[in-house]
Order: sequence, then C-alpha cells, then structure tokens
Amino acid sequence: MGIKNVIVYGVFSMLSVERQDLIRDIILKQRLVKVTELTNLFSVSEMTIRRDLDVLEKKGVLKKVYGGAVAERSMYEEIGDIPLQVRSVDRILEKRLIAQKAIQFIQPNDVIILDAGTTTLEIARLIRQRSDLVVITNSILAASDLAGSSVSLLMMGGQIRGTSHSTVGAKTNEFLSDLSVSTLFLAASGLSLDKGIMNSNLDESEVKRTMMKHSEKTVLVADPSKFQHESFHVFAAWDEIDVFITTSLLPKSYLEELEALNVQVVIAEAPSDLENGKVSTTSVSDGEEG
Repeated sequence: MGIKNVIVYGVFSMLSVERQDLIRDIILKQRLVKVTELTNLFSVSEMTIRRDLDVLEKKGVLKKVYGGAVAERSMYEEIGDIPLQVRSVDRILEKRLIAQKAIQFIQPNDVIILDAGTTTLEIARLIRQRSDLVVITNSILAASDLAGSSVSLLMMGGQIRGTSHSTVGAKTNEFLSDLSVSTLFLAASGLSLDKGIMNSNLDESEVKRTMMKHSEKTVLVADPSKFQHESFHVFAAWDEIDVFITTSLLPKSYLEELEALNVQVVIAEAPSDLENGKVSTTSVSDGEEG
C-alpha cells in the first residue's frame, strides 16, 4: 500500500497530539495504515505509534488490527458507502470461508460473473488456476488479480467508480446484452429480512440487476454482519436469490426466517474460536490489502 503524498516537518520535536492529528489525516485519506510505515514516517518507535493508535481508537477514529489500523466504519456508514480499503480487511476470515464454499458451485466450462465486492475478490483468488472457466467481472481488483491467470477473463467496461473500484453505467450494462451466464456471484452492502438485498449506490444497483437478468443462477455471498448495515436502496428480493452463502455466525433465528422465505442457505462453518470471539477477523499483512 504505502503512505503517499505525506510530508512531515520537524518530526523529532513533534508533540504526540500533533503526530496523532497527522495519523488521523492519513488514515482518513488512505483508510488503512501499517505500524511499520508510521514508524518510518515519524522516526519513532513501534511502541510510540501503538500508543498513538490506542488514543485514536478510543476517540473512534480507527480500529486497531494486526499490524496496523483501519478507519472506523462508523465514519463512513452515515452515507452508507464504506470505502473498499476498509471493507477489504473487515471480517477477512469469514469472507475466505464463504469463498471456499462458493467455488463448490462452479462447474467445469461455466461462464460466471464476479460482482464487485470484497468477498467475490476472495473467490477470484481461489480460481486463478481454473483453465476451464470464463469469468466476467466489473471489479477492477478481481480483474487485476485474474489477469495472466488460467481463466478466460472478460472485463466489463464503463465508468470507473473509485469507492468500490468497479465499473458502472450504460456501457457496463450493455456489455451483458448478448451473453448467457451460468452463475452470478453477487455482493451486497446491506441485508434485511423484511426488505431484501441492498446497496448504497444506485449505479451499482443497476449493474447488479442487469447481472441477475442475464444469469441462470444468482448466488449471494455475504457475511452475517451485512444484516447490521442496511443500505438505502433495495435492488433485489429474497425470492430472486437462488443460493445465499454465509457463515455459521448467522443467528439461528435469521436462518429460520430465511428458510421460511424459501431461501436456500448454505453455511460455511466458522472455527469455534472465531464463533466465540477469540480470534480477530481483521488483519493488515505486510503484503497486499485484504
């Protein structure tokens, strides 16, 4: 990732409050920071940076994770459009469990769509060696990850939306007009038992509707936390979803209500320590984000 376009003057005489203000500005801009990067930037010890992160976490600015910190979700939830850099490291273990279950629904010679999202990005990372697949996506990150892999890759054109690193607009929707797709792996920013499947951006919602229209099967991939983050735009009803893949952290009452709605729910079993809250679901590696 790397901290970009930051110039720090007088770091050796900088007060802790001044350093914390700068860290706040950096994380608001970049969404994610590493302790090692901040240590090098400010020429202070890791212990000093961790104390700064403790202070900022108590103020609700960020959430500490292994190796660094991510911007606090509540800073973006008011507008319902959480940056991908924040989402990509949030609940990463759950997303990988869901992705591992999702690839079981991919058959040889399938033509699939990967919707733009952090869970679908994990699916992309699991199918790089599948030479028998055609993959269509509007996700810039998924396309980048699959470029040069064994799959046949088709990138949907259109206007680039920076927040989600996806393509949207008329050209994106037109791309699918003469294509027949086996399975769509669908992402969502919010879920409601009563209202349905939600997203925070109308342009993205329109692309999702087009994807569903041209797919024989729609597989929704989302962790249970999406039920806590309803978005303002409902783009699909539960009866339009063929399969919903989530984790065993889904409350039993939710599972029962979904089954009553005739939704096929597939559960990716979470480790017992994750279910008991003993393992952090978020980390910042020294390599790629998320």
